[in-house]
Amino acid sequence: MHNPLRRRPRRCLLCSLCGGEITEGESYWYLNGASVCERCFCDFARGELAPYRQIRGREAEL
Repeated sequence: MHNPLRRRPRRCLLCSLCGGEITEGESYWYLNGASVCERCFCDFARGELAPYRQIRGREAEL
C-alpha cells in the first residue's frame, strides 16, 4: 500500500561539466539535457555562445 507521508529518497543531482553535486537550494542551469552548477556556468555559457563571438574590427574576417 502507498503511504503518501513516506518520503522518497532523493536522487543526487550532478553537474554535467565538473561532476560535482548540486545541493538543495543551490542555483543551477538545465539546458539540452545538461545540468550545470553555478561554478561551471561561465565556462558553459562561453562554450554555448562561442559561435556568436565577434572580435571588434575583424567581423568580416570571421
